[in-house]
Amino acid sequence: MEEDLEFLKEFPKNENDMYIVYDRFTFDNLFRLLLQADFDHEDVLYFMLANCSMSALVFQERLHNKKYRKLSAKDALPADEAARRAKVIYDLVQIAQGND
Repeated sequence: MEEDLEFLKEFPKNENDMYIVYDRFTFDNLFRLLLQADFDHEDVLYFMLANCSMSALVFQERLHNKKYRKLSAKDALPADEAARRAKVIYDLVQIAQGND
């Protein structure tokens, strides 16, 4: 299963070595990719809680409201594209905050 998680090397991380998941788009794609890697919904939830830095919006809309249960592996973007998009979104947020 470890080789199925190679795509994670491309996802942005913060200074605490946690994956940055500040938007719903990134959350959904990462969740779906982990489902494709043979995790079930509960395992993905635990993985993300332990390894991801999430915004309050993502936490509330996807986890608290349990919308993650409706996500499906078949709707995942290709791993490299999902990682690139996550990085672009993170970079745009950093620029908007003046942290470039």
